[in-house]
Amino acid sequence: MISGWRPHPGQQAFLSSRAPVRVLACGRRWGKTEVIAAEIARTLLSDAPRAVLLVAPSQEQALLGFERTLEFLQRAGVRPIVRRTPAPTLTLGGSRLWARAAARGGMFLRGRKAHLIVVDEAAYVPESVVAEVLAPMLADTGGRLALISTPRGKNYFYRYYLQGQEDGVRVWSLRSPSWHNPLLSPTVLQMQASMMTARQYQIEYGAQFLDAEGQVFRTEWVDRALLLRLPDEGLTVAGVDWARYRDYTALAILQGARDGAKLLEVRRWQGLSWAEQLNAVAQRLQAHAPARILCDRTGVGDPLLETLQQQFPHAEGVAFTQAFKQSVIEHLALMLEQGRLQLLSEPELLRELYHFEATPTPRGVRLEGAAGVHDDLVIALALAAWTLPDAHTGAIRTSGAARKP
Repeated sequence: MISGWRPHPGQQAFLSSRAPVRVLACGRRWGKTEVIAAEIARTLLSDAPRAVLLVAPSQEQALLGFERTLEFLQRAGVRPIVRRTPAPTLTLGGSRLWARAAARGGMFLRGRKAHLIVVDEAAYVPESVVAEVLAPMLADTGGRLALISTPRGKNYFYRYYLQGQEDGVRVWSLRSPSWHNPLLSPTVLQMQASMMTARQYQIEYGAQFLDAEGQVFRTEWVDRALLLRLPDEGLTVAGVDWARYRDYTALAILQGARDGAKLLEVRRWQGLSWAEQLNAVAQRLQAHAPARILCDRTGVGDPLLETLQQQFPHAEGVAFTQAFKQSVIEHLALMLEQGRLQLLSEPELLRELYHFEATPTPRGVRLEGAAGVHDDLVIALALAAWTLPDAHTGAIRTSGAARKP
């Protein structure tokens, strides 16, 4: 039905399975966006009206599969009605596709019924969203669930995968590394392998379920931080890590205190001029009006900080020495370990946290992203967490139980 598209064997295996739950763990550049689009397109093209929900950690990620589905439908000779605001929706006769982010614990997903739900980058979507929000949507329709992702340690996505390996009828699963895509150049794979550690390469391209060696922020800490529901109270603070060479300028906004805080926003920018970086950061700071702003003033950060202070006089700078870096990273790790920090389900942030490593050296411990992985979002988040006040003035809730300040 989709002219010119031919699935490779891994994609064909996924499309051929009739299990109610399908789990596909694949490496980068494997072709998961295409197989998602093909599965959704053929569902929408079926004779009976169908309701399909495409969920991803962010709206930008969900939009990728949405646009690819639209392209496949057009290649099949149909012209659906498309609406992209306030959120992407596609209507084809009596069938409909919604593309949504798994934000705020999936609170904006509730109240629907679906015949098919596809979760892109499922390893980066909180387990509670899948089990408590998405699965009930399929109960009345007898619909199907597809979880597709690059692995992220041995979290709930891994448990679903193992269940599929043992079951195969109710739950089907497949692990397929990037090189199973015949269209992917071996030269590209060799280049990526040279830029990463062997373990990192096996995770990102080999689709292996591995906890990284020297991992500073354990997977279970990060997963728990996605499930916390802290109140909207406390001081708003910001951390800024300015770009150097090929790095990103990163911004993190937190609200709360050191005994409990929630991430309001995290952003990064690359390839901008200094003036454009300042303008982008200033716009987001104006939107949140943080009471405290802490910036890395090392190197190029010093003149950027001075310019930023013209608009935000309370912005402060800090020299990012090895000792200071160790202090702020250890503080961030402790907040996550003790369940005092609520995170957003932003794939790039989670990827950076998961691949942030401590490596012993003759001079001590080197703290940075694994080879081939940026750590700018982690640094911005650590700076914001460092500038939080010591404690709330009132009670704070973590996982539902009140704690005294």
